[in-house]
Amino acid sequence: MSNRYYQMLVFCLFLTMVLLSACGSAAGEEPPKRESDIIAHHSRESVNPPQETSMYENADAQEEQSLAQQAKASTEEMEQVTNVQAVSLDNHLYIVPEVTHSTRWNLEAFREEGREHLKDTLPGDTVIHLSTDQKANMELKRLTEDIQNGTVSGEELDRRLESIQEFMKTDV
Repeated sequence: MSNRYYQMLVFCLFLTMVLLSACGSAAGEEPPKRESDIIAHHSRESVNPPQETSMYENADAQEEQSLAQQAKASTEEMEQVTNVQAVSLDNHLYIVPEVTHSTRWNLEAFREEGREHLKDTLPGDTVIHLSTDQKANMELKRLTEDIQNGTVSGEELDRRLESIQEFMKTDV
């Protein structure tokens, strides 16, 4: 066999060793645990602290809807509105009006007009969460149906309204 053959064989073995040593480096391993991590894990404190209860735990979801009904009736009077979903809890009003197709071109102006209209007709301490988002509309509609069926507690109402508020792009 030729000298060239042995040179290629040695080169391939060397290259294989380099690749194998690079694959076994410490870059892919977990970092060593610090003593503070170990101590915190083995302390007497609970890893998952207990959840706080909602201040609306004993609230009746159906009784909380008087503000929503008032806002819904007021908003339906606007000529651009075709349908309205509204739910209230305490002094917070979550409302999603469906608007005519031509109004969808200028939703920002409609939202401002809707807020002003609601501020004029509702008590002054009302916090208005108005949106035209379709996902918020669907979720608020489901929540309204559950409230009418009596399947929602005050605590669940609070939790679901917090998640619906994430879909709402604009708040006041």
